[in-house]
Amino acid sequence: MGLLKGAALYLLLLAGSLEAQAGARTDTASAPVSEAAKPMSPRGALWRSTLIPGWGQATTGHPVKAVLFAGAGAGLLSAAVIEGARVGEAPTALTRQDRAARRNTRVLYYVIAATLSGLDAYVDAHLADFAIDADPFAMAGVRFTVRF
Repeated sequence: MGLLKGAALYLLLLAGSLEAQAGARTDTASAPVSEAAKPMSPRGALWRSTLIPGWGQATTGHPVKAVLFAGAGAGLLSAAVIEGARVGEAPTALTRQDRAARRNTRVLYYVIAATLSGLDAYVDAHLADFAIDADPFAMAGVRFTVRF
């Protein structure tokens, strides 16, 4: 249980440091053009976030999603490590097989989370410079017409 508390504390500290770093950024309007924020390449964001869930989201400017993906990845990976340590402590072969299957399932969940994190970062990097010109609520409302 101490390991889970330590992991939770680490994630809270990570979230605080990401938020503190976000406020310390320089104003890009007054920065030279070469120092302005260059968009992350989609392939780079995909690889970063697949290797370490949340890294791609952090580099594309989505700190909340980065913390969520990093927390999910850390939680699932720590669960797999804890279950892997319990495999050797199993008293019977059936229990050992059950714990190994549980460990493998947790590893699969981590791989799925890392893959989803990579795909999300890939889409975010593609849509980074996408601007919507029209007002999405311009046609919102109720229209009543009567024809004779």
